[in-house]
Amino acid sequence: MKKNEKYYNLENKIRSLPEPDYDKNFTKETQDIIHKNLIQFASSYDTKKKRTVMIKKISAGLASIVAIVLFAILTIPLLSLNSNQQGQQGKGEPVVDKNKDKEDIDQNPPKENLYNNSEYGFSFTLPETWVGFQIVTDSWEGIDTDQQQVENGQILLIRHPAWSEEQPRQDIPIMIFTLKQWSSLEKGEFHIGAAPIGPTLLGLNDEYVFALPARYNFAFLEGYEEVENILENNPLEPKNVIK
Repeated sequence: MKKNEKYYNLENKIRSLPEPDYDKNFTKETQDIIHKNLIQFASSYDTKKKRTVMIKKISAGLASIVAIVLFAILTIPLLSLNSNQQGQQGKGEPVVDKNKDKEDIDQNPPKENLYNNSEYGFSFTLPETWVGFQIVTDSWEGIDTDQQQVENGQILLIRHPAWSEEQPRQDIPIMIFTLKQWSSLEKGEFHIGAAPIGPTLLGLNDEYVFALPARYNFAFLEGYEEVENILENNPLEPKNVIK
């Protein structure tokens, strides 16, 4: 076989190879590996004293094709390896270090925004957005059928920290009754305000009953919907009265 035919066959084989994707994953590390292998390739021909003969006989076009072949040989396995690694990382659920999460939770426990009242014996859980709340004291009056005041008690208003005179927000009112007062109210011996319905029970302990005033949110102040959501989660927990 003539030498030219050998080159033609080599060129045809080279052209039949799949063209590599030069843009994808052509990192600095890949370039360094290609450069290293090209140097080794050239050095091997110097050692065998064939480099000079090869350079003289190979045209500039064939030299370019040889470079492409070397690039393909070196790059395609690397790209295939990177592709497989990426595919493996993308499959299934992400691995979570549960021990680390537990450690983070232990070191940074969730903030608890809790109002404790030892006088009447209850606690009230609030969301974090209520950090800095205030307690405002008000009172209720019980009127009998002759429109005479026969009972009275306290109302504790839990007030949002963003409340202001210029822009008031909805308070969380908690009415305080003794067990005897609550029993009388249920019997109809007195009523509170003009509302046709009475307060709503929130909880009770061995001395007091805690209730929500009727139509407490009738003014539809800002934040009334948030207060409704808070109350739906039964935030009040009765406790023993500390004396």
